[in-house]
Amino acid sequence: MNSDSLEPVRIYSNVRAKPEKVFDAWLDPKSIGQWMFKPWDDKIIKIKTDGFPDTEFSFLVERAGEKINHVGTYIEVRRPHRLVFTWGVGNSPMGDSRVSIDFEPNGEDTYMTLTHRGVDAEYKNRTQEGWDKIIASLQSAMTEHK
Repeated sequence: MNSDSLEPVRIYSNVRAKPEKVFDAWLDPKSIGQWMFKPWDDKIIKIKTDGFPDTEFSFLVERAGEKINHVGTYIEVRRPHRLVFTWGVGNSPMGDSRVSIDFEPNGEDTYMTLTHRGVDAEYKNRTQEGWDKIIASLQSAMTEHK
């Protein structure tokens, strides 16, 4: 089955920080290292990102003694409204998929919608659980550093 025809993974979340701060947390290497991989207690080896369209990113971590490289290319970067990028994990058979994140003001908070398209059915539950953990970690980081 073509992964493009599958229902995407979607996460809806209210984050207790302004859209600019939440948006920037997705692009700042130091910030990414503090929250994105925290749920797995990953050791950050190297985070490379500049946050410009058509540039690549690489988040190299060590998890349980294994090196894992999360890679992609920024497609759309419209601060503080929308971020779109491809997403792949090392040599995973999942291949590249596409993540879009929309940031909407909600009073002093941000209503965030993450949509991950192109996820094969066999990886959908694991992908949903992973993003749920990542978003919870982001929410915690935004609350701690408010």
